[in-house]
Amino acid sequence: MRAMTWLGVLVTITAMAGCAMAQAPDATNLRGFYRAGQVFLQWDEPDGLAAVRFRVLCSDQAITDANAADALVLGDYIMPGSSTDWWLNPETYGKPLSEYPEDQQPEVVVDGWIIEEGGARIAPGNGLFVHTVSEETAGPRFYAVVTWPEEGERAIGPVQPGVNSLTEPIAGSVAPIEPIWQGDPADKPAAGAGQGMPLDLALHAKRGRGGMQWLVFGDGSLGWREGLAFKFGAAAGEDGVRVAPTDRHWIDRILTDAFDSCNRLTPAIHSFWAGYNDHIHDPALMGEGTVVMYGERRVLWIVDWVQRYFGTDPTRSYAAGGSMGGCGSFNIAFRHPEIFAAIAPNVGIVAYELPEGPDSVRRVTAYMGPIDTPTEYGMTVAEWLDAGRFALGHQGDALPFVIMSNGRQDTSIPWPANPPFYAAMQQARQGLLAAWNEGTHGKVAGLLPDDIGERMSFAWMRRFALDRSYPAFSNCTANDDPGEGPADSGDPVGYINRGLDWEQPIDEPGKWEVTVRWSLEDTALPLRVDITPRRAQDFVLEPGETVSTDLFCLTREAGVDSRVLTADEHGLVTLEAAEMTGAAGIRLTLTRGAGG
Repeated sequence: MRAMTWLGVLVTITAMAGCAMAQAPDATNLRGFYRAGQVFLQWDEPDGLAAVRFRVLCSDQAITDANAADALVLGDYIMPGSSTDWWLNPETYGKPLSEYPEDQQPEVVVDGWIIEEGGARIAPGNGLFVHTVSEETAGPRFYAVVTWPEEGERAIGPVQPGVNSLTEPIAGSVAPIEPIWQGDPADKPAAGAGQGMPLDLALHAKRGRGGMQWLVFGDGSLGWREGLAFKFGAAAGEDGVRVAPTDRHWIDRILTDAFDSCNRLTPAIHSFWAGYNDHIHDPALMGEGTVVMYGERRVLWIVDWVQRYFGTDPTRSYAAGGSMGGCGSFNIAFRHPEIFAAIAPNVGIVAYELPEGPDSVRRVTAYMGPIDTPTEYGMTVAEWLDAGRFALGHQGDALPFVIMSNGRQDTSIPWPANPPFYAAMQQARQGLLAAWNEGTHGKVAGLLPDDIGERMSFAWMRRFALDRSYPAFSNCTANDDPGEGPADSGDPVGYINRGLDWEQPIDEPGKWEVTVRWSLEDTALPLRVDITPRRAQDFVLEPGETVSTDLFCLTREAGVDSRVLTADEHGLVTLEAAEMTGAAGIRLTLTRGAGG
C-alpha cells in the first residue's frame, strides 16, 4: 500500500470516525494463544477509533464489569492499531520520506505482525498485546481488553464476556521467551549454527537499522510497558556470528519536543543505545520517572539469546559501531566486561555533560529528562553515561579493550570529553588504543592510517578473549598530546599506544611473561611505557603479594632490569617506565614469591 506517509495511512485506518466513547466495547472478538512463555492476545477494533487508549486485564476468574477493578493490569496506554507492524514503516528509522529523491521513494507498507513462524501477517489496524507469563499469572487465566478516553475522566469502557473478555481461560506457564523467525522456515538458522564462533555485535548509527530476521515481544523489564516489540538480525558467517539489533522503542506517542528530528516522525524513538524515562508514555509524569537503560537491557537480552541459540564462544564477544553506534559500544559493551572482550567505537561519546561548548546533553534529555535525572543504577544520567568515571570506578576489573577514534573538528560528537577519558583509562591501567585527527564527524574513519583501521575491525579484536591475558599499556612516552579539551589544544593528529604490539603472554600460576614489540618506524624509539598484566587466568595475585620482575632488552646486549613489585588492593602490579630501545622489543617476566 502506498500513501502520503506510513503514519498518515495508520491515522486514516484508526481516525476516520468520531472519538466519543461508545456504549459497546471498542475491542471485540478477543482471542489468544500461548507460545514459549507468552500469551498473545488479539482483538478487533472499529474503523476510525481514536482518542482512546487500551488497557489489558488479567484474572483467575472471568472478568466482568463487576470485578474489572480487581483485575491485574498487564498493559496500559496502548494506542489503537497495535496489530500494525510499525517496523515496516521506513520513517521509523529517522529519515522523512520528503528527504528521499522522487525516484527513490521507499515503498510504504502497512501490514500486521508475523506472530507465528511460517504464518501469514495478521490484519493491521486492530489490537495485539503480548504478555510474558510470570509466577503471578501462570496457569489458567482470563483476560479482558478495555478502553479509556484520552481526555477527561479515565473511566474504563464496558466489559462484555465473549466480546472483550474471555469466557475460557488461556493456560500459560513460565518459560524463556523465544524470538519469532520472520522469514521462510526453511531459511531459519539451526540451533548451534555458530557453535564455538565469536559473536560480533554491530551497532548502527542514528538513522541506521539492524537486521529484521527475528521478532521479540519483550517482558516488563525490556521497556516502559511489557509487550513492546523489537527486531534484530543474527546469522552465522564463515568466521563468526554477526548480531545486528535496532535501537528503536515504541512509546505510544509522538515525542514532539525531541532535539533529533528522527524522534519526531513516529511514536518510536532511539535510546542512543542507552535508555529512557520509565514514564515516557506520559509527558506529565516524566518528572517523577527514573531513567532505565532499556536499550542496554534489550541488547544484552539479544546477546544472551544468541549465545545460547547459536552456541557462540562466551569468551569472545565484541562490539563496534560508528556515531551513535560508537556511543552504544561505550554505553553497553564497555560496561559489561563479563561479556565483551573488546570494543571498537568510531566517533562515540564518552561523556554527556561538558562545562561549555558543544555537547550531547540535548540528544538525550527529550526521552530521559534532565541530565541529573536519577537512573536505575543509583546515580544520575550524567554520572552513568560518563565512561571515564566508570573506568576509574572499576580499576579492579579488566574492562573490554578499547580501540577508538575521534575527530577534533567533529561538531556532532564533541571532542573535549576525549582527553579526560584517555587520562582516566591510563590511570585505571585499562587496555586502550586511541586515535584522533582533524576530521569532521563523517570524515574521521577515512583519515585513519591503515594500521588503526585494521585494529578497529572485528578480525583484529579477536586476539582478545575473556580467558586470555594481555598487557595493558599506559604513560607511553611515544604517545601524542591530545591537549586539555579545546580543539586548538594539543596535537592535531595523534595516538595513544599506537605501535605497541605483543605476543600472547605465558600465563602460569608461578610466572607471567610477555614479549612487547614496536610495529612502526623506530623514530619514536627509545621509549618508556608502563605495563600491567590484565585478565590473568593463572597468575592471579592477592593484594599485598610480592613478585619479582625481570625486563630483558631484545635489541642489544644489556643488563637485566630486575625489580620487586607489590600487588595493589586489586591484585594488580605495574612495571613502570619499561624501556624499549629497538623494534625487536622487550621481554617482561614476572615470577611469584619475591622476597620470600
